[in-house]
Amino acid sequence: MQTKPDCQPPTTAAALDLDAVIAEIDDRGYSALPNVISPRRADQVRTVLEGLLAAEIDDGARERKHQRVGGIAHKHPVFLELMCHPLIVALWKRYLGDDIMCSSWTANTLYPGHDAIGWHADYPFWSLKPPWPTGRFAGQTMWLLDDFTEENGATGIVPFSHRKGHPPDAPTDRWRPEGEILTGRRGSVVVAHGAWWHTSRPNRSDRPRSCLLGMYLLPWFIPQEDMRSQLARIDEPTDLVTQLLCGNQHRPSVIGE
Repeated sequence: MQTKPDCQPPTTAAALDLDAVIAEIDDRGYSALPNVISPRRADQVRTVLEGLLAAEIDDGARERKHQRVGGIAHKHPVFLELMCHPLIVALWKRYLGDDIMCSSWTANTLYPGHDAIGWHADYPFWSLKPPWPTGRFAGQTMWLLDDFTEENGATGIVPFSHRKGHPPDAPTDRWRPEGEILTGRRGSVVVAHGAWWHTSRPNRSDRPRSCLLGMYLLPWFIPQEDMRSQLARIDEPTDLVTQLLCGNQHRPSVIGE
C-alpha cells in the first residue's frame, strides 16, 4: 500500500476514480486507499478507542491478546463520523446501490504477543452454504488507526479469493504461500469484496495495533449486529445514520390478523 506524507490533503470522493477502485475490488478482491484521513486524525481516533479498550478489556482478551470493541456507533461521535465518511459511503453506494446499510461496525486490536492466524471470510458469507452466490452483496472497510507493518500484525489476504465461492479450505491456521500482507500508514483505508479471505498476523512489536472494521451490505440481508439497538441510543440521527444503522430496513409483519 503506498502512502502519502502528512502535508497531503485527505483523499476525497471527488479526487478518487471510484470506478477504478471498484474495478480493482472486482479483480483482486480489494483496493487500498491511502490518506483518507490524516495520520494526526487517525491518532485522535485511536486515543478515543484506547479509552474504550481500557474500560472493556476482560481476562479472555488479555489471554488471547486480541480485543474487539462492538457497538461503537453510539459510543463516541468520531466512530459515527467515520461510518458515514463521504468517500466510503460514495464508494459503497456506487458498488452496492443507494440503499446500503451497515451490518457491523467494530474496532479490532491486536496486542503484543498475539500470534494466532485464522483464515476466514466475514459475514454474511460464513452464514451461507457454498457455493456462494456470485456478484456484489457486501463490502468490507478497514480503517488503519496504526501504521500496519509486517512486525505488528498487518492483515494477511489472499488476492482473487473472493472469486472462489467457498470459505478457506483447511488448514486455516497456517500462512498460505499465495498470501499477501497489507502494510500501510495510519489514516489509510482498505476496501474489499465481502468474500475475500483474510487473517490477522502475529504482533511481534511492543505496541498494540488497531483498526476499525465496517461491513456495508445490501438491505435484504440480516445484519450481523443489532444495529437498530445502537440507532435507538443516538439522539437525533441524520437520515444517513438512520439508513446505515438499518432503520429503514424492512421488518417482518404478521399478515391476516
